[in-house]
Amino acid sequence: MQNQKMENVLNLALGATPQELERSETLAVGFDPEENTWEVIVKHSRPLEGLEDMGVKQVELLNQYSILTVPESKLEEVSRLPQVEYMEKPKRLYFSVGLAKTASCITYVQVEGSSYSPYLTGKGCLVAVIDSGDSVIMMTG
Repeated sequence: MQNQKMENVLNLALGATPQELERSETLAVGFDPEENTWEVIVKHSRPLEGLEDMGVKQVELLNQYSILTVPESKLEEVSRLPQVEYMEKPKRLYFSVGLAKTASCITYVQVEGSSYSPYLTGKGCLVAVIDSGDSVIMMTG
């Protein structure tokens, strides 16, 4: 039975063969085959104690989240700790300017020879972002 405290993708990755992990762009994220460890993000209800004794490295974050580097053989044991609420793999993020431009309909006005004449490039525009930590003010000119 799959561990209910672990996200489905983590459960799937733990059941994958080394060949499947090697071929997948998502399943192997967070796995170090040389050390046989997994990097996982954990939500916990109170401090995690005794992890060093299990060979687990911890980086505490805010709001009772931590990033753990756990030997594969200890993942189940760590997930069974009463203070662990949820455990998941890190995600691979992709940056795609093309998709964002298409979603915001920018590509139509940037294509030379389109019905928009002259086509728009953004050249000569000034953009500023001021972030005080509490709010963000955006100005364009």
